[in-house]
Amino acid sequence: MLSMIALCASFSGCGGSDGDQPDLGLVKGVVTFEGQPLSGASVTFMPVSGRPAMAKTDDAGYYELIYIRNTPGCKTGLNKVVITSVSEEEDEMEAEGDDALVTDAGPAKEKVPAKYNAETELEVDVQPGENAFDFDLKK
Repeated sequence: MLSMIALCASFSGCGGSDGDQPDLGLVKGVVTFEGQPLSGASVTFMPVSGRPAMAKTDDAGYYELIYIRNTPGCKTGLNKVVITSVSEEEDEMEAEGDDALVTDAGPAKEKVPAKYNAETELEVDVQPGENAFDFDLKK
């Protein structure tokens, strides 16, 4: 009986509780806007079906996608790419709390054209292993 349990466990792989996780490819790259690094941008890869993967660019425009929690990567296959300079999470976080600063500036304005976010034209084919996708966005 114990040998059957061990055999079944060996077929479940090394994924632990993530045994139902799809094949992932590691994805990183740099986002620039008009030739300059786009810092603080949200980068989302949306597969045809399943969970999207997300990242935020650093000061150099560099990003690395996270699939879920601390799991790096993105679902393999065709993915639409959405890049936005406005982070809804930040807007909500900044508006909450006792020390929230109230200004008349209103919500942050999107610097990135809609063809890269709300009406994205960007698509990539993520492969197993390491992938590098750089995006040079134009007005």
